[in-house]
Amino acid sequence: MPSVLCPFPVTYDETAARRADEDIVAWALSLDLFPGQRSELNGYRFGTFAALTHPDAVDHDHLMLVARNMTALFAADDHYCDEGIEGVRLAMSASRLAGSLTAMESGARLPDCPSVEGFVGSDPVAHALRETAEHITRLGTPAQIGRLRHETTATFLAMAAENSWRIAGHVPDPAEYLAHRKYNGAMACLVLIDVAGGYELPARDWEEPGVRSLSLAASLMIMLVNDLYSVAKESADIGSHSLPTVLSARHGWPLEQSMRATGELHDRLMCAYLRLEPDVARHASPELTRYLAGLRHWMRGNLEWHTLTGRHNHRAGRPTPKTGPHGPTHDHPKAEVRHSAAGLCPHCGDRHTPTTAVA
Repeated sequence: MPSVLCPFPVTYDETAARRADEDIVAWALSLDLFPGQRSELNGYRFGTFAALTHPDAVDHDHLMLVARNMTALFAADDHYCDEGIEGVRLAMSASRLAGSLTAMESGARLPDCPSVEGFVGSDPVAHALRETAEHITRLGTPAQIGRLRHETTATFLAMAAENSWRIAGHVPDPAEYLAHRKYNGAMACLVLIDVAGGYELPARDWEEPGVRSLSLAASLMIMLVNDLYSVAKESADIGSHSLPTVLSARHGWPLEQSMRATGELHDRLMCAYLRLEPDVARHASPELTRYLAGLRHWMRGNLEWHTLTGRHNHRAGRPTPKTGPHGPTHDHPKAEVRHSAAGLCPHCGDRHTPTTAVA
């Protein structure tokens, strides 16, 4: 497991994290989420994940919105996409992901299709999404509700695309994989940074190109950390994808070499992020200043959670990853942003031609 560059401090309330852990497990069990993983659910520490990534949450209610949203997204992956965990029928995953989006509509119910509400109530993931939508309706503005709905839709589209690769037996090119990966989960969580903090990032800031670039870069780095910590499981599942397994398939590399390359890409992205951030922050509004701090909290908190959660550690088939002498993170930018010459793979520097492709 390579150490990755993340020069931000860990800040969170351990008492708040423990309370959130207890409450989110109770909530998940009440909705019959993760029935095949109940003995392990306490160790996943989804409440701690929320506390680590949102140390400025207004109160327990705001923190639980974050934890519920995270849990619903993990449940969508396990119930709809991850074969072997919750009895997934992969061929139906895109249909189930799309169908569950109706649960994100939390407005007045019209009597045009009563059976839709029956579906939401009978499907655990849809039920979790509905309760999350109702929760943000209490705490957020209409614009914030719309952003969550939009980013969740994008996440489910990226999840459906990955499942199409598995069904087709397709191993994506690294560039194709990364084009999808930044939308596959984290953006639907980053969208709650301002809601949890009790403020609203103005639309002009949320959509500003520089801010969007930082949000997407943070999202991709968050997902690359997930790739590194989940690779022990993903590499054993036929058809599953992570950047290390994609690089190994593309170049014929040993998995350890591909993990190093993934860590190096993360660090190049972080260097680029740290160069762009001051330009975006120079004339930032107070709300944008808080949001940029929230992105930092999310990147560091995500890395911390991956080192301790039972979802990736101390579990059969998922041995605790071993890190180098610096541990899971380092705070000294050693890697320069590399601009690859034409014809070079930007993820590893190798010549990219059809004849060199392994898959």
